[in-house]
Amino acid sequence: MASMGKDDDLRSFDVPEIARHSGGYTIYKIVLLVTPKEITENSYQIIYWKRYTDIKKLYDTLNRYHQAIYRPGKFPNFPEKSGYMERFNPAIIEERRVATRNFLNFALQYLYLRTHDAYINFFQKGEKVFSPDVNTDTLKPESVIPQSSPISIPEEVPIPVQSTIIDEKQNELLLNVDEEQPNIDHTSTRILDDLSDLKFDQNDEEQNAIQAEPLDLLSTSTKSHDSS
Repeated sequence: MASMGKDDDLRSFDVPEIARHSGGYTIYKIVLLVTPKEITENSYQIIYWKRYTDIKKLYDTLNRYHQAIYRPGKFPNFPEKSGYMERFNPAIIEERRVATRNFLNFALQYLYLRTHDAYINFFQKGEKVFSPDVNTDTLKPESVIPQSSPISIPEEVPIPVQSTIIDEKQNELLLNVDEEQPNIDHTSTRILDDLSDLKFDQNDEEQNAIQAEPLDLLSTSTKSHDSS
């Protein structure tokens, strides 16, 4: 017998389809969906194939029990038994399918109904299968943590080394010029002073030459006159 799960598990019934049995009657696929509250456990299904006659018998038993113990709440309605020729009518089959799903989900809500012997015996044989969208392996922590989109890191912009060196050299030259400017001014001043001194020296020599020339001429002239 496949386990129907613990009481704290999330469970629900569905009747997704029908089939024709080899004996000529219609059978209904009843699926119990079980979702454990523990994240490390996997969801699964228990599948039962039941004839409508057996479903109606369970319904009658639990309905009488519900009324006998005076439980509140209205028991869901169920289709009346149809004629032999109507059992394959698509509308009748659909009505029975929906009624079966509603009835089983109602009974699932109440402990006194789902622990009844008729209920337990009805679900003795079932096929347990894992849900197709759930991995059968134990969930791992990284499988439930959403991954953020990768952050794109921009490529580093190459640094223009050469231009930086040139700029530094230019700045160094400018700095040197600025620092040496007082020396240039001082040197220029010294040169100008030397030129001025040289000019004055030349002027003095010329003046001395001019002054000396008449004296020499006068002396020559005097010597010439005395000799005559």
